[in-house]
Amino acid sequence: MTAPPAPPSAPHTPASTALRPALGLLAGLGVTVLVVGFGVTVTTLAALRGEDPKSYVAPGWTYPTHLAISALGSLAGGFTTARVTAGRSLYTVLLLALILLMSVAGPLLRGQRGAPGHATWYPIALAVVAPLGVIAGGVLERRRERVRQAPPSR
Repeated sequence: MTAPPAPPSAPHTPASTALRPALGLLAGLGVTVLVVGFGVTVTTLAALRGEDPKSYVAPGWTYPTHLAISALGSLAGGFTTARVTAGRSLYTVLLLALILLMSVAGPLLRGQRGAPGHATWYPIALAVVAPLGVIAGGVLERRRERVRQAPPSR
């Protein structure tokens, strides 16, 4: 006896085609903000422990730590965006990388100075690490998906 025919899949409408990349972009941005926001808050509170908040100057170890957290967050955001937009091009991942680059590069291009004691190298490093993390996360997800869908070798 044969199985009943599968129900027809929903047709791709222009709305669903445009909605998936937008949702993927928002999901990736949300994951990035959650990871970076939580990580930076925790490390800042750890650095602030026992210090007067009014005269707080971030110790030197916080900048490399925040950079690593930003790299991890952007990697997770790129991975999420690529996961939601699976089967499509990497343009949405590149758009997320561009959004993060512009959010970091804006103050750099305007020549805004950081807080007292702020590392001068940090904004430049963040402008490089954030977009590269997004692209790496997107490529990692696509590679993982390609390996998963590949036929098993004998």
